Amino acid sequence: MKNRCVKNLTLGAVLAWAGLVGAAGIPAEAENPTPPVGVGVSRERAKDVCTQEPKSQWLPEAEMRLLAEFRGYKIVTFKVANSSCYEVYGFKDGHIVEAYFHPVTSKLVRQNIAK
Repeated sequence: MKNRCVKNLTLGAVLAWAGLVGAAGIPAEAENPTPPVGVGVSRERAKDVCTQEPKSQWLPEAEMRLLAEFRGYKIVTFKVANSSCYEVYGFKDGHIVEAYFHPVTSKLVRQNIAK
């Protein structure tokens, strides 16, 4: 994974607290594969399956990123979750979010908002 520097120190502190990135601005999954407990972002159903369609049927990652950004997500981390969903960590409407999108239809499957 690419090392991403967080330019805004306050934003970096919030992301580190939420478990989205570590103190050095590196995505948390690269530093610590186990998310911290009780940070407000749920992973209780992270093993849900979005699709079993072959990857040849999926929207390209770049297109899904653009669609998520168009829908108001400010993406910090974008990845494939459990080989069946596109997963976005970032912000929407000023809240920290974790969102899962169907990779073929681009529909929002599930979203967790940090409180």
